[in-house]
Parts: sequence; C-alpha cells; structure tokens
Amino acid sequence: MFAKHILRLSIATGATGLILGFWSSAATAGPRSYAEVRNASVGTVSVGELSIQSSAQSVVTRSIVVPYGKSTTVDLPSKLRDVIVSNPEIIDAVVHTSRRVLLVGKKPGQTNVFFYGPNGRELLNLEIRVERDMAGLRALIERHVPNSTVEVNAYNNNILLSGTVSDAGSAERVLGLAKLWLSESTGGATEGEIVNIMSIKGNELVQLKVRIVEMQRSVTKQMGIDFSALGQIGDANIGLISKTSVGGGAFSGTLDWVNSGGGALRSLSAGLDALEKVGLVRTKAEPVLTAISGETASFLVGGEFPLLTNSYVDENGQVQREFEYKPFGVSLGFTPVVLSGGRISLNISTEISEPTTEGAFSTAGGDIPGLRVRRANTVVELPAGGSMVIAGLIREESRQSTSGTPGLKDVPGLGALFRNRNDQTTETELVIIVTPYLVSATHPDKLQTPLDGFVAANDRQSVLLGRLNKVYGKTGFEISEGTLSRPFGHVVD
Repeated sequence: MFAKHILRLSIATGATGLILGFWSSAATAGPRSYAEVRNASVGTVSVGELSIQSSAQSVVTRSIVVPYGKSTTVDLPSKLRDVIVSNPEIIDAVVHTSRRVLLVGKKPGQTNVFFYGPNGRELLNLEIRVERDMAGLRALIERHVPNSTVEVNAYNNNILLSGTVSDAGSAERVLGLAKLWLSESTGGATEGEIVNIMSIKGNELVQLKVRIVEMQRSVTKQMGIDFSALGQIGDANIGLISKTSVGGGAFSGTLDWVNSGGGALRSLSAGLDALEKVGLVRTKAEPVLTAISGETASFLVGGEFPLLTNSYVDENGQVQREFEYKPFGVSLGFTPVVLSGGRISLNISTEISEPTTEGAFSTAGGDIPGLRVRRANTVVELPAGGSMVIAGLIREESRQSTSGTPGLKDVPGLGALFRNRNDQTTETELVIIVTPYLVSATHPDKLQTPLDGFVAANDRQSVLLGRLNKVYGKTGFEISEGTLSRPFGHVVD
C-alpha cells in the first residue's frame, strides 16, 4: 500500500558532487538561486544567504518551495543512481538527462525527494512544499487597492490575507480579488479557502436611527334586536329574556319576580342594538444604536415570559420544573459595514412580538401562550444620512358572531327580529424607517440627557404650587460640572 505513494527513478552511477538550481517554467527576472556541493569530502550548500557545511559522510537536507503548476530543476555534475519521491501526487520527478531531474508541482501540499549516488549513499534530501504563486494576486491588490499594506501568503491550498487596510470597503475589495484569483487559478473549482486576518485602520462607528410605527384600526358593528328588556305587568317587573351567549346554547332566560301585585299588562319593550365603534391604537419606538463597522448591535424593549421545557421528580419525590424564558416586545439588530465613498452596507433584522391566546395550549405545568410576531430581515446599501422604509407589513383580521333566541332566530324572515349580529374588523400596518450615520467621539459638554437641569420641588412648591420640579433655565440655577477623564459620546457628522 505504501509503494503506491513512492516514485523511484534509477539513474546511471557515479557522483562526486551536485548543483541544485531553481528554474521557473515561466520566465522571471532576478538572479538565479542555487545550492552547490563543491567537493565530495567537504563542501558548502548555499541558497541565497543561507550556508550549510557538508561532508562525505553527511546528507544535505534542504527545504524549498515549488510554485503550483510550475517546475524546478536539479542539476548534477555526474550521474546518479536513484531518485525517490515520497508522494508523487504532489511532486512529479522527470529525468531530463542523466544529470538533470525536473521537479513539477502537481498539487499543493508537502513531500520530500531523495537523491542517491552510485554507491547507494544518500546525497540529498529535498523537503518540498508546493504552494500557489501569489505574485499575480499581489499585483492585482497593488493595482486596485493601492492604499493598503496587505500581505498575501499561501499555506498548502489556502490563501492567508494579513496586514492593514484603510476601511472596510477596501477589505471587501481585497477579498473579492482573492476569490476571483482563486477561482481562475483552479479553473472554476472551489478548492482552497481564503483566511482573512486583515485589520482596519481606525474602525469607523455607525449610528443607526430606527423609527418603528404600528397603526392598528379596529371597527366594531352591532345590529339587531336585544330581548334583554324588561316587561312590566302591573307593579311586577319581569325579566323576560336575557342575552344568549355567542355561539348558541340552551335557553338561558330567567323569570324574576321583584314585586307581586295585580295589574294589567302595562308595557313590554325590546331594545334595538345599533352600535358602531371605531378604535385606533398606535405603537411607536425610536431606538438608536451605535456599532463598529463589521460588528453587531441589538436591543430589546419588552419582556420575557417563562416557557416550561422539562419536568421531573427528584430523589425526594418533589416535582421539579425547568423553564426557558422567551423574549417578546420590540427588538432590533443590525450589522453595518462602512464602504468607500461614505456608503454603508446594513444587515438589519427587526421584530415586534406579543403574547396572545391564539395558538396557546395548556399543560400540566400551566398555560403556555402563543406569540404574534411581525418580523423583517433585509440587507441594503445606503449613503450616510440616507433613509429607507420597510413597509407593506399589513395584517387584517375579521370576526363575525351572531346571537339570538334559540329557535326563533332561525325562522326565515322573522328570525331577524330575534337575532343580534356582531362584526369586528382589525387592520394592522407596520412601517420601519432606518437611517444610518457615520459618527465620531465628542466632548461630553455637547451632550444632554433628560436629567440635565432637573431639580425636585421642595415642600412649599409641591404643596402650595402643585409643582413636581423647578422650571428649567431659571435664573440662578446651576449645574455642577464634571471632569473629562477620556473621550466618550458620539456626534453625527
């Protein structure tokens, strides 16, 4: 099984020294690097500024990098007997002549190649790492992102991006160029990954102002005959028929004698229900969040209700319950990315939820309510100070019910005199307005809070004048000044 990963080439014998030269299959400018053993007993192997002393009894070991898809040549002053490649899937050894071996990088990875002399002694051990040639990608980044100091390195089949860029937009462009270059170098395949450890100079702050407005309009109409009126016979008041419950049921009228006394039937009346009611409910929230470019900020205004997740009996026979708290209310989360030209990319998620009896169910541990949710998620690109609207989140709910006297309300024609109809329509529309700003730190004297200038009223002002606090801006009113220990706060550009 191991033999499948080893390539052995037998070459003619006789070797007193070797010269190792690095040649690229593509023409490149610059001096030629080489390693040389100058004699069989004692010699020097040198590549660039690195030198290693070698003797006739020692083995020269070198580490080299072969570009992926390119080649390196090993030139020998005399003939060799064997060349062994430990992993031919990464490096292919091609015998060009009896004294020259061509090494071709086939696949990113690591392997080694052994060279043996005529007497079977190992002369050279090459530790080879095949990597992608990053020269093309470096040239692309220097051309399209000139103000950055990005370092591009290859590790096996992956690309490592490090260094610094001026803003998040430049980082996005560098990533885009790296993805394009990787796709073209692999012929459209998805081999390898891009590891981004670039840092951004002076992280920019983004402030997001959000207006969440929900308008709920309800219309209730009632029309019909109400037989909960009272009939009066003489001096006796008789409750004839009380209202039947919505959805029908048995006759529930009662006959109550308040005062017994004789007399003729004086009056018998029925009430006519004619009611139309219109209601408006407005829900509004204006959260303001600030986050560093590329980071996420979120908030929740509402509450949490317990949700039973598990119940068990402990060692003492006591029933133990485990709860998970489910949040509800108005929530918002956003992730900004500052692009070039003052534009901002926003990943926004917002939600309005409230407990409801719809979808609720009962368990042994209690009732579990449902949640009515209105949620929106979007990714947009806006200029600083520009606004966008998320609208069209409309919900309409209609309910109809009929009540009346059992049996009589179902009589065709005359049944309308014994029925009462209740129609209810509810319309809800949600509108979300989002505005991002680029912000920076400011002096605290320029900032205000709702407590600035507030002074509680004394007993005389509270009892005699009915005041809860002093008037803002009154003459002689002083506010103690604090000291600035470090910059904080934000101001819109």
